[in-house]
Amino acid sequence: MASAAVSSLDPKAFVYDPFAPDVMRDPFPYYKILRDRYPIYRIEKYDAWAISRYEDILKLLTDPHAHLTTTEGTLISPALFRRSNAGKVPPPRLDPMDIFPNLPSPYYEQVRQSAIGPLRPHAVAQLEPFIRERVRERLAELIGRGRFNATVDFGGYVSSGTACQLIGLPLAQAPLLLELVNRSTTRDPEYGGPSDAFEETSRRLMQMLAELVRSRRKASADGSNRMVDGLINLEIAGRHLTDEEIAWHLMVIAVGATETLPKVVAAGLLELWRHRDQRAQVLADLETNVPIAFEEMLRYGAPAQWFSRTVVDHPYTIRGHTLMPGHRVIILFASANRDERMFENADRFIWNRAMDGHLAFGYGMHFCVGVHVARLEGRIMVEELLRAIPDYEIDEANARRVISDFQLGWMQVPLIVR
Repeated sequence: MASAAVSSLDPKAFVYDPFAPDVMRDPFPYYKILRDRYPIYRIEKYDAWAISRYEDILKLLTDPHAHLTTTEGTLISPALFRRSNAGKVPPPRLDPMDIFPNLPSPYYEQVRQSAIGPLRPHAVAQLEPFIRERVRERLAELIGRGRFNATVDFGGYVSSGTACQLIGLPLAQAPLLLELVNRSTTRDPEYGGPSDAFEETSRRLMQMLAELVRSRRKASADGSNRMVDGLINLEIAGRHLTDEEIAWHLMVIAVGATETLPKVVAAGLLELWRHRDQRAQVLADLETNVPIAFEEMLRYGAPAQWFSRTVVDHPYTIRGHTLMPGHRVIILFASANRDERMFENADRFIWNRAMDGHLAFGYGMHFCVGVHVARLEGRIMVEELLRAIPDYEIDEANARRVISDFQLGWMQVPLIVR
């Protein structure tokens, strides 16, 4: 219904607001109008600009003359958007230190490099036996049930276990980690921004991760936990980080490693069920075809809609529009992944689509730190499920998507074993 209503609008009457309920329910019709008619769109009420085309986003994120900062956050809240900073961008918060995605260079790179050891390609490749065994054991259990939620029961179970393995949490804590992460990322469906559960669940996540940091300090941070020990031993801005600051950095990684990928996998399984011919083609050679299909799942179904930046120091002109210092920029990655100028039949799922790339992992300095883990996990999950349940069904009538300003992912995809 939203699609029909939006497409019938007079272009002059069109309004895009990422926090409007209709947009949160279905942003893609709005993205289409933005790309076609308003690729650089001014949102006066938020002192912001929305950038919707693939080419423009790449230009913005790679142009050295586009002075952008993340000190206001890579996901600015509705409350902050409503407050104009009148051109005076706040400085980075270094004591206590903000989460690393919000830090400018060189602090961002220093924190990222200190924690990235387990996320490098060679280290990630060594996770394959662990992930594959966990996937197979879980599938054996779920098949016995006859029906399960592909997002939480399958993808969430696997991803939370992998997150524990990466960070160094006991595997027994994976169910609690999954519960807390899913609750902490829930958004207000009426006004956008974090839900009422955010504060309490974030506090509990912080407690879990701060306890891990304290245990590593007691073990002298000897390097056996490369991620946590790397952060403990990091000296940055003239000092070492506190337990709480390290826990905040770890929470960013834990949430990213737990919450997003299950939605991608569930969305991909849904599309293969909708397109039985494509599923049959993928099944013909799983080892060869699943990695190809998974890239299309990422392009088509990655749940994150946008991330934000703030213009700092100098004005920047793009397509005849001048972005001034203090203006916020909403970078619509999900719109770019549906850009017809980059992808033929962009709104169709095509498992073996020929493409040069997509923006599901972002671009530039803030390219997803967990990209190698996500691709390995996704490939294994899809491959093993198709091998074990090649003729699965989906109860689409009971599938449910998240209503959110930030994400549009499938939170419930009931899969039926056949």
